[in-house]
Amino acid sequence: SLVLLALFVLVESKASEPIIPLRLFRNRTISLASAASLFVGVAMYVGVIFFSQYFQLARGESPTMSGVLTIPMIAGLAIASTLSGQFISRTGRWKGWLLAGGLLITAGLGLLGTIRYDTEYWRVAIFMALLGLGVGMMMQNLVLCTQNQVEPGDLGAASSTVAFFRSLGSAVGVSAFGAVLSHRITDHLKDGLATLDPKYAAGLSGSGGSSDSIPDVSTLPGPLRTVVESAYGHGIADVFLYVAPVALVA
Repeated sequence: SLVLLALFVLVESKASEPIIPLRLFRNRTISLASAASLFVGVAMYVGVIFFSQYFQLARGESPTMSGVLTIPMIAGLAIASTLSGQFISRTGRWKGWLLAGGLLITAGLGLLGTIRYDTEYWRVAIFMALLGLGVGMMMQNLVLCTQNQVEPGDLGAASSTVAFFRSLGSAVGVSAFGAVLSHRITDHLKDGLATLDPKYAAGLSGSGGSSDSIPDVSTLPGPLRTVVESAYGHGIADVFLYVAPVALVA
């Protein structure tokens, strides 16, 4: 990746019509907005991806209900992006919204780091709503503040640059924190199985639920199902907690 990045910068610096004009990054606002978009992408997509696993594997919900249960985050995102956009259009002031959004994302992820498989849903919903409000305040407004810094001829390149960094953050974040999640779930499973009769470990293996695959928790016996749900709930919460500092950097 580093080699390709170096080659990309080299080619773009010599191209007559570059995909990403490097001169844009001489503007401090554009540079900071691109960096913030990278970290917001990590925070947003880690939440979206791992919420579905949390509700299915830690709480035993169906894929459809897992989507329904994330509505508080989506509602928060929609409300915040709409209201902040209208306010900025009327006043031209956007920096406060970005700062508040970053703090809300950090707070939401930090609080989500405390959830477990049996946490009351209303608490999880509030934490998701905080995350959604923060993302709504930041995601599109980072593009907006970038557009305000460039000439009309550079609007397309500037907008797509910020969007690209957000997509890059999502790809890197889901991959990196997916590996962290696998490691944490394995540790929590080992701790939980150590407290059970050894025969249950065979039951987990027989269900196709080794440490590197997703078990069908509905087919597991009661004590083992509790251990598996607890491991996934705790492991996913750990990931949210680890992502919170990334949002704070944004």
